[in-house]
Amino acid sequence: MRYTFTDNRLTIDPGGSFLKRTVSDFFDQYAQSRRSRYLLIQEKRILLDDVPVRDAGQIIGNAKITVIEKTEEPGWVCAAEPCRVIYNTSLLYIVHKDPGIIIHGEPDDTSCLMASAAKWQTDNHIQVPVRPIHRLDRDTQGLVFFSKSPFFQPWFDLQLKDKQIQRRYLAVCYGTLEPGASFICNEPLGKDRHRNNVYRVSANGTEARTDVTCIARKGPYVLLDCRLHTGRTHQIRVHLNHHGLPIVNDPIYGRPSDDFRNMGLWAESIEYRDPITRKKHRIHDEPADDFTYFQEDQENEI
Repeated sequence: MRYTFTDNRLTIDPGGSFLKRTVSDFFDQYAQSRRSRYLLIQEKRILLDDVPVRDAGQIIGNAKITVIEKTEEPGWVCAAEPCRVIYNTSLLYIVHKDPGIIIHGEPDDTSCLMASAAKWQTDNHIQVPVRPIHRLDRDTQGLVFFSKSPFFQPWFDLQLKDKQIQRRYLAVCYGTLEPGASFICNEPLGKDRHRNNVYRVSANGTEARTDVTCIARKGPYVLLDCRLHTGRTHQIRVHLNHHGLPIVNDPIYGRPSDDFRNMGLWAESIEYRDPITRKKHRIHDEPADDFTYFQEDQENEI
C-alpha cells in the first residue's frame, strides 16, 4: 500500500489488499475504537474515492481510502525552544530527550519534553495533540516516539503492547562480565512499600523481562545491550541492580561514578514498522558523550 498525508488529509492506495474487505475491516486493522468509527462516519471524515462512507459495511474494493484528521491544538503549553527531532515522517516523529528532563510535567510546565514537543509541532504547523507512545525515566537519555496522527495512535499503542516496537538501551554498569556474555532478567517487579516511587523484584509483582548482552568491559565498568520485552517502571534499572550490575550514577538503584556525567542508561534505538507499508525502520540516536568511554574498545558495536 502507498499513501500521502498532507494538510491533515491521509489518502491510502490499498493496491488491491482490500478487494473483498469492508471499511469495518479497515477500522479493525488499525485498532479504532467504537467511538472513533462512529465519529469518522458521522462527520464524513472517511471517504472512498472522495465519497463519504455511509456505513462501515461498505466494500472497499479498489477505492482509495481517505481519512481526514481533525485540526486540533497541541494541548500543551509551548516551551521557549523546540525538542530535538532525530527522525520525522508524515505519521510520526522521534526525538532525543536529555537526561534530567521529564516527559510529562504539570500543565503549565514549560521545561518538560511535552512542552518542547508542543513548540516543535507549533513551529511546523502540525495541528494535532502531542502524543508520546512511550516514556523514559527522568534521568534516562535517548529516543522518544511521538505520533502525529490521532487515527494511527491506537495502532502504535497496540504495536508497543505487542512488542512490535522494539527499543534498545545501552547501560553503563559496575561489573565484571566478559563481552559476549548474555542472560535474561525475568523477575517480576512491584512497588517498594516502604519508599515512594521505588520498585523492587517481588514474587507478587508484575511480569517483566529484559534481555541483556555484555558489549564491552573497561576498568570496573561494563557496557550492556538491554532489550525490553515489557515496559515496567524502572525495569532495566531494577533488573540490572538485582543481578549485581548497578548502573553508574543511578540515584536510586546504582552507584556514583566520577568517570561519567549522567546516569548510564541510554535509549539508543527504536525499531518499528510503518503502519501502512509495513516497512521496518530502525532509528538510532545521535552519539551520547558518556558512552564514548568504551568506543576505542569496540568502535563497531554501538
